[in-house]
Amino acid sequence: MDRNYKKVGVFVPCCIDQFAADTGLKLCSLLERMGVDYMYPEELTCCGRELYYQGDRDGAKLLGKQLMSLYEGCSFVVGCGSGCMAYVQRCFKSLFHNTTYHNSYRNFADRCVDVCDFLVNVAEYRPATEPFRHRVALLDHCMTSRDYRSPAHPERAGLHDEMRTLIGAIEGVEIVELAEKDVCCGAAGLFASQFTPISDALAKRKLDTAIEAGAEYIVSTEMECLLHLRSYAEKSKMEIKFLHIIDLL
Repeated sequence: MDRNYKKVGVFVPCCIDQFAADTGLKLCSLLERMGVDYMYPEELTCCGRELYYQGDRDGAKLLGKQLMSLYEGCSFVVGCGSGCMAYVQRCFKSLFHNTTYHNSYRNFADRCVDVCDFLVNVAEYRPATEPFRHRVALLDHCMTSRDYRSPAHPERAGLHDEMRTLIGAIEGVEIVELAEKDVCCGAAGLFASQFTPISDALAKRKLDTAIEAGAEYIVSTEMECLLHLRSYAEKSKMEIKFLHIIDLL
């Protein structure tokens, strides 16, 4: 991947903007400390992912066009929502292929990267040495695991190693690999509200697995999943904590 990047655009997904704004601020703070020239467009709204999955392709297309227009001149668009980055890479093709936005969407999708991918493969970032002496379970986001494509590793499906590389470099962390890590946590956008009993059963299954493995924290690249699991854990009085990887870094 080209390391001679210039300005970086910051993408903060809706769920972080609305429910965990500090995580977005921490991403900007991290980039600033690294000396990265970044910009955050004040007009940013939504990438259109949920509209797309609910069948509103016209609405998703409108938001996609708006999104692409916000990051002109950026070498990379770095997102702290890996599911949104995977959505852009995979689904913009069905929205814009062979349209007047054909070249725009291809160029934009090639520049969209998850923050873990950017930190490891572009900036070659190494976490600070302050220890975090806890057992951490890693939650792989379903769509990210299937559909994300790293520009550094185009032959490899999904984003797996980068999160583990970053967390593994933090002193004191003991990584817990979850059994059935390819099983959904039950969030899946509006699935959680439309099929709540199934969603809750999947959340319980994921949390039970993490707790039985002795995990103190669950860490992920996707805040939507963390919010879903945290909600279930709080209702069920489960003793486990949740961190987006940016919060941990």
